[in-house]
Amino acid sequence: MLSACDTVYVVDPDESVHDALATLLQSAGVRVACYRTPDACLPACAMQQSGNCCVVLEADLPGIGSLALIREVHALAPEMPIIALASTTDSDIAAQALKAGALDVIDKPLFGAHLLDRILGAAADARYATSP
Repeated sequence: MLSACDTVYVVDPDESVHDALATLLQSAGVRVACYRTPDACLPACAMQQSGNCCVVLEADLPGIGSLALIREVHALAPEMPIIALASTTDSDIAAQALKAGALDVIDKPLFGAHLLDRILGAAADARYATSP
């Protein structure tokens, strides 16, 4: 199946999140690249040349952190949509992620169809916005 989203970059230290998101997205024909840290994801985001992708990240990442990753991705690829995944108790982190430039914050626990719609919708909006 063709998708509005070519690649989703998943950034989360939890491998079970990688597995679940990869299974969900691959079932929709989307390539998935999983990273445990923001530092590992940045080179891939820097090489991305189109708006046909999306970053999905844990809202509270170790290392340089989620907020720094959001800012860095926007500096490298301003059209790339970013979706943060947050615990429902992390309202402060969610607000900070949106302020830093995340397009959306989705509360955990995650629900497959809803999450897939939000990711593909964000990528489609980015593709439309960058079309000549």
